Amino acid sequence: MYHERERWRREEAYIRRTRIVFSGHFRERMRTRGITLQEIARVIETGEIIQGHAPWTYGNNPNPVRVVMGHGEGDRVLHVVVALRKDAVVLVTVYEPDPEIWEDDLKTLKLRGKKE
Repeated sequence: MYHERERWRREEAYIRRTRIVFSGHFRERMRTRGITLQEIARVIETGEIIQGHAPWTYGNNPNPVRVVMGHGEGDRVLHVVVALRKDAVVLVTVYEPDPEIWEDDLKTLKLRGKKE
């Protein structure tokens, strides 16, 4: 039986112990969104995977992609998108989740077309 949560726990440990590579896009998003390296480190060390995408389903990325949710400074919630390579974890992008797109838990995407 497939247990997604168990797999994600193993992947969270992998993310924490594997070499990190910053993509150019990631660096640009950090800069324009005012997100610090300390906040990224905190999310990587304490965050949890909330979404997973199979290889080739997230743009043209041939690796599995995960969205890691954690806290930056204070109560600032961040989503860090990572690609899981065999030799490294590539940081793809980072953002503060938009409450128009995410449910109140900031982990669950709102259903499109959902009436409030």
